[in-house]
Amino acid sequence: MSSKTRRKGQVFRWLTIGALLAPVLGIAACSDEQPVMPADAPGISRSEEYSFGSATQAQDWRAARTVLDQLEAQFGQKSMRILARNLDSAADPQILKAHYAERLAGWTEMPPNSFAERAWAFAFVSPNGDRVLAVEALKASESAGGIVPLNILTNLDDDKGLTR
Repeated sequence: MSSKTRRKGQVFRWLTIGALLAPVLGIAACSDEQPVMPADAPGISRSEEYSFGSATQAQDWRAARTVLDQLEAQFGQKSMRILARNLDSAADPQILKAHYAERLAGWTEMPPNSFAERAWAFAFVSPNGDRVLAVEALKASESAGGIVPLNILTNLDDDKGLTR
């Protein structure tokens, strides 16, 4: 077998491999869907109006602002949104965290810096590092009528999943 025939065989082999891999790689590239907002966790509800007094609102804003400052530094100020919710004061933060961890499979936890002593928070970052979902709420000791303020801080594009 001549070297010219051997080179043609190698070229043909690489072209065949390339022809087989191109559609697979194209499908993988096209299936890179943008993450969407997961459904609210059990115990989280929406309210048309802010359900708390001014003292609670001030604590809520301080706690949310601390988390927001950290997220804006990493993800950009203009991309972040705050979605205000109410949380049943009997809800377990670990159950909420597990709910979002399950729905954001493959995302890594980003521990928020310590902040307000009367609040808790957790955050998850997308695998490519450009999306974030953080949840911050006042502790149950700050309850007003069985609920506490909860904020979802995110740069995810839509709020479709939260209506369930």
